[in-house]
Amino acid sequence: MRVARSRTRPGRILALALTAVLAGACGSGPSEPAAPASQAATVDVSQLDPGNYPVVPRAITDKKPDITVGDVIQESIRLAEHTPIPLEVDDRLVFGGNGRAITADYPPMGIDGFNDRAPGLVAGWQTNGRHRSDISLGLNVHLSVLRFATPAQAVTAADFLLGHTNPEYPDKGPLQIPGYPAAEATLTSLDWVRVYYAQGEYLYWLTIEDDLTVPDGPGFLLDVAKRVLDKAIESVRDYHPTPRDQLAGLLADPDDLLGRTLPAGKGQIWATEGLYGPHGALTLDDRPAVSRVVFADTGVDLVASSLSNIYRTRDDASAQRFTAAFGDELLDRYRPIDPPPGLATARCLQLKDVKYAIGAKFMCYLPYHRYVAEVSADQSQDLRQRLSAQYELLAHGHI
Repeated sequence: MRVARSRTRPGRILALALTAVLAGACGSGPSEPAAPASQAATVDVSQLDPGNYPVVPRAITDKKPDITVGDVIQESIRLAEHTPIPLEVDDRLVFGGNGRAITADYPPMGIDGFNDRAPGLVAGWQTNGRHRSDISLGLNVHLSVLRFATPAQAVTAADFLLGHTNPEYPDKGPLQIPGYPAAEATLTSLDWVRVYYAQGEYLYWLTIEDDLTVPDGPGFLLDVAKRVLDKAIESVRDYHPTPRDQLAGLLADPDDLLGRTLPAGKGQIWATEGLYGPHGALTLDDRPAVSRVVFADTGVDLVASSLSNIYRTRDDASAQRFTAAFGDELLDRYRPIDPPPGLATARCLQLKDVKYAIGAKFMCYLPYHRYVAEVSADQSQDLRQRLSAQYELLAHGHI
């Protein structure tokens, strides 16, 4: 789900070789991953080395100084479930990622004075979709959906953002989005189309660009903008906003899964830490077209994202298929390596060419019963410690 898992083509789903068939899970409560006997037997806990990483699940009850989990982050993630990925608008936009919450604590990047000039932001989510892996080539769609306290505040935010331009590179002029006479749109100095459309308490903020193919005027980009607006408005209709006076009652980790991820420190996560449904998780994914197929095949219904990610699949066999599929997707840029000592059930990979690396040097997928943990690191010793700690977090209470 992270940029570290940067893939370029669909991979075939392989069966992960195991020395034994997974047996039935031991009994446990709904908030605690059960321990599969055969898989636990393949892990030599005496060789695990978690270093200074925690091995006991943490309780996540509120926003803390070192994590981004909080009321409005959780509400923003709820909104993410109803924010379309650009792939749903144009099936050529197979690359994605950059999803994150937009809140008063985490305002849009590069917009000075946003909270003062656009007050009343309750929750928001942004996502991106593009035609090619290189962000500078081909069609690129940025979509943000912002929820304000009042419709008037949504309009104020639209007006502010429309006027927020670099005076050295002024916009070329206003545009009209077909079917949306109230939308504020402009053609930038780079021939991108920017759109701000306030409807009720929501602001739909779009940037549509195509630096590879220069169209004959902005007509093509305007058509894309219309289709994105159509889809976004349709999707948000199914979002049931939590009343502002009830935001404090949102549970940050009702399934006791986020607390089993490796915790992020300051600066390691940018407004993405939390629990996601499968659609919301795709807004974070750099290859949503492929991951969407894997999610459907393996029954992913919940994703916990922090310094590590945990995917909850349908059952043990699904977790094995998930591990194989996600690992295969990295083989164009990564090569298989042996997992750290004691963790024979993990599938690990290392970048082939570190010089041009975008993601982490090491990636591992660790299945445990119906769960799969995704762990990355840039140093082999750190990988061993992170993966060891992640296993102990998943298996806590069973080892």
